[in-house]
Amino acid sequence: MTEVLTRFDDLGDDLPDGLVPDETELPEGLPGLLASAVDPLEVTAALEAEGFGDRAAHRYGFDDVFTLAQRLYDTSVRRPPRPISHDNPWAAEGPLWKTALRYLLRGVLFGLPGLGYVAAGPLLGQRSGGLVLTLSLVLCWPVSQGVAAIAYSRTDGARRRILALGVLVGTPLLSLVAAALGIAVGSGPAIIAVACAQSFYLLAATAALVMGAELWLLVCLLPGTAVTLAGLAWQFQVFGWALTGLSVAALALERTRGGEDPGVSWVMAARAVPYAAFGLLAGGLLTFTIVAAYGGYGAPAPATSAAMVALSVAMGPAEWLLTAFRARGHGLLHTSGTPRAFAAGARSAFGDLLARFLLALALLLGTAIGIAGPTSGEGRVFVCFLLLGGALVVALMLQSFGRTAAPVGLCAGALLAETAVLMTAAPDPGAVQLHGAVLLFTALLAYAVVVLGRTTTHR
Repeated sequence: MTEVLTRFDDLGDDLPDGLVPDETELPEGLPGLLASAVDPLEVTAALEAEGFGDRAAHRYGFDDVFTLAQRLYDTSVRRPPRPISHDNPWAAEGPLWKTALRYLLRGVLFGLPGLGYVAAGPLLGQRSGGLVLTLSLVLCWPVSQGVAAIAYSRTDGARRRILALGVLVGTPLLSLVAAALGIAVGSGPAIIAVACAQSFYLLAATAALVMGAELWLLVCLLPGTAVTLAGLAWQFQVFGWALTGLSVAALALERTRGGEDPGVSWVMAARAVPYAAFGLLAGGLLTFTIVAAYGGYGAPAPATSAAMVALSVAMGPAEWLLTAFRARGHGLLHTSGTPRAFAAGARSAFGDLLARFLLALALLLGTAIGIAGPTSGEGRVFVCFLLLGGALVVALMLQSFGRTAAPVGLCAGALLAETAVLMTAAPDPGAVQLHGAVLLFTALLAYAVVVLGRTTTHR
């Protein structure tokens, strides 16, 4: 504290006469506070708390304690304490390779069920069959997203019960909707049965994934995957996928048994609505050209199915990047000296991780479309699904911080605009989807850059 214990005439001609209080006269602990103080008012508060007020300040030639505190603050060297290390709840547990392998496995699990549609190929030849399966798939997403959102907010025992109820209640409801759709468009019993099985699988697989049974779910998928990749007759493929369905049912039952009362209130259920709505809107955006084809607006580009599989697989690494961003943001809260420094670090991390995802998705899209073979419109499909994938990841990142209104609103606006343009002007659905993807990605990106740079977002 030698900087403090000096005469004013040594500090400059413009300073008042008098002495700064001797160290023995200063409140105990003030030297340490001066080294770490970020504002003179901290010093004022410490002086007054120890009874060192205006009268004492007058003895040293100062008008009041505020002036004295300002001088003490100005003549002290800042030595802020080192930040206390904090456990990062978002940091990866275990070796990095194990974490990477887990999320890559989740991506594979998102994409493998698409092979089941190969077994249903003869049924998809019916115009109404593809429409029923597509619409029932889109309707499954909001239910599974809503159930997962509620489950993740509860403890283990309640989580099991919520997931079990999701399968037991959600499957019959979705099956009734699928049956109603099938009857309305004149589909046969086989199509309705496949749609019901699809609904059950998605809910059961969601339960298994939420409970961390990725490896066992992969084992369950092996029978159906093996017979499809082997190119056996479609009857054998149907048998293989039926065996897969039964295995997934057993896995979901085992992972969700023994649950306790979830204690879900209407408020908690209402909080899951935005996540369910986002699932519905995401499904509508991705299948826009497919549904439009059944409405008589022209067939989608042949590369669309391959692009959807690639995007499904990319959702595994996307989950990893979301967790990594949360971890970086938590670390920046404890290492950034100012809000501006935090904003710069958070936006840099956001841009870095988003660029990595887009690169991974571009590689997957290029590989999937290349395997499918050269077709017309593949370039537009590549760009469209790259932008849609980026938009969905940005939306998911915002949702992970509780920012649900903007992603849902922007996705709803994009889907409604695409539908309105298609129905009024009847252009190429692929072009409409591409323009919608450009606008959606741009809007979400601009919003995320602002919001994710705020410290309050990362609390």
